[in-house]
Amino acid sequence: MSDKKPSSPLFGWVEAGMGLVAEQFTEVNKQVQQKMSESQQSLDELASRGARVESQLLKTVDPNQWLEVWRQSPLHHWLPSFTTPRQKRAMRLEALSAKVDILVEQVALLAARQAAAKAAAEKKPAASSTKRKTTAKSTSTKSVGTTQSANATKTASKTTGTRKKAPAKPKAAPKE
Repeated sequence: MSDKKPSSPLFGWVEAGMGLVAEQFTEVNKQVQQKMSESQQSLDELASRGARVESQLLKTVDPNQWLEVWRQSPLHHWLPSFTTPRQKRAMRLEALSAKVDILVEQVALLAARQAAAKAAAEKKPAASSTKRKTTAKSTSTKSVGTTQSANATKTASKTTGTRKKAPAKPKAAPKE
């Protein structure tokens, strides 16, 4: 057996073409690797410059000012809100609890006004209750035929039942 390769002119051309392609592929690979390393170096340099500029900005400008500027910019309204449902629920709960606090204060004020009106109403009838008793006694001892006693009965019935009192004005709470 011989170690010779078949010597066909076609195989010679294929080997030459593959060698040429392999050589060009190696050159292209070297150029791509060189461009990638240059790109990586320029990106690293830009990142380090950006970090320096950012640190200088943070030293000179308060981040809250930037947030306020952002909120006033027109772009802020175009971007979607990035609040989670939990945050939205918390904001709604805060608003509702504030409304409940206001309502509790109003109910307390109304209760205080009603208590003051009730106290004032209890003081007034105590003074006028003695008058009602004496009027009732005088009408019970009336004579049947006199017009004076009939008039007294009419006025007694008017004063004892149907008069409505105006609500008392709320008194200012004493300052502590």
